[in-house]
Amino acid sequence: MASTEFQNTIAYGTFFSGGGVFTVDAGNYESFLFTPSPELTKNVSVYETGKFRVQVEQKGMYWIEFSFVAGSGDGKTYYVQPYVNDGKYLPATQDMSIRFYQQPTTQEYEVSTHGLFSLKENDFFEYKLFAPATPSALDLYTKSIRMNIINLQQLGIH
Repeated sequence: MASTEFQNTIAYGTFFSGGGVFTVDAGNYESFLFTPSPELTKNVSVYETGKFRVQVEQKGMYWIEFSFVAGSGDGKTYYVQPYVNDGKYLPATQDMSIRFYQQPTTQEYEVSTHGLFSLKENDFFEYKLFAPATPSALDLYTKSIRMNIINLQQLGIH
């Protein structure tokens, strides 16, 4: 008699960083400059130190949630955009960026986004930040940066 084995997902991860202040070069998409700490992972890992980016080890359709707390506002508009292998992730006719306005006060608030992403084995994924405003460099305060990533494919032997 053949054995039956089933696994709910082939890849997932939860990553966290306390964040901090970093300088955003206005007019360019910038990586979040904080190395994520893996809290729970399977076939997803930290891609490199110094940037909040992860690498997937299995191809498939991924549900990815990303959030952080912004504070110490400068009254500027920012954009957060998903990137795969250092290129913008833009399915045909779809802009996946989100826009947020950083309050010109000491008020803190959560910025969050999520989406479905078709990724290949060994792709690396991150969200980058864009500030189209002057001056040319802006300091952004972030904390509690979090990413949850789940491969929606199922793998099993029946």
